[in-house]
Amino acid sequence: MKDKFLIGELAKLFNISTDTIRHYDRVDLLKPHYDDKNDYRYYSIRDFFKLSRILFLKNLDISLGEIKRYMVNKNTENLVNLLKKKEEEIDAKMNRLLNLKYKIKTKLELLESIKYELDQVKVKTIPERIGVFLDMNEIESDYDIKQAFKANEKYLKTSSWLVEGQVYTSLSKSNIKQGVFNKFRYFIEIVSFDEELCNKLTLIPEHEYACIVFLGPYRDMEKHYKVLIQWIEENGYEITGDSIEKNIVDYDFSDSENEYVSEIQIPIVKK
Repeated sequence: MKDKFLIGELAKLFNISTDTIRHYDRVDLLKPHYDDKNDYRYYSIRDFFKLSRILFLKNLDISLGEIKRYMVNKNTENLVNLLKKKEEEIDAKMNRLLNLKYKIKTKLELLESIKYELDQVKVKTIPERIGVFLDMNEIESDYDIKQAFKANEKYLKTSSWLVEGQVYTSLSKSNIKQGVFNKFRYFIEIVSFDEELCNKLTLIPEHEYACIVFLGPYRDMEKHYKVLIQWIEENGYEITGDSIEKNIVDYDFSDSENEYVSEIQIPIVKK
């Protein structure tokens, strides 16, 4: 037994638990030898090197199943394929993480810039948006809302609601001009789509918008609409289309309605 390793010795050398080695035994990845005289399990020098390779591959986040399949048919080509596959998975994870970081950065920049824009009317050129409108004016119950969302589930999966955490509502041009501020539509902006979907969506072209960001409950929305409409009239503009309400911080991001942040965007053109 002097040239063999007991399970505890092997575990100590590789700084892993004996339970880990026993698990490799259970999944037929590293089988011990047995001494019939004392019923000890032991591992050879060859097993020592095999375990080092298993741990190397495991530290590359390669699954035990993939390692086991490779160990059954070891050759350079299979090793290259195994490593290339893992490299591709890592690239995909890195891209996903970079995308997540970008989303967090964008949301942070938006939230941190709010204090510099509150209650100021600004004219912004907003790039084109594409999506679908859900009219809530004839909705009479939560069941109807549910059905409307279910009917448009193919859009929700790639919408700003899920991808960017950004919900939009909208008032029609006619309602704005008539001073009707309690009839709205949801706007589901699609941020990733294919050509087949594109043909069934509404395109909002790039345009100039008069915008105002305000802090407070939704019941203040009408007041800020009136401020914005008055500014548009006083500065020689006219309203050219439906508004977009950007709900930056709503009841799902804060329990206090005093922390709600909304931006009203009304498309305009010089008279």
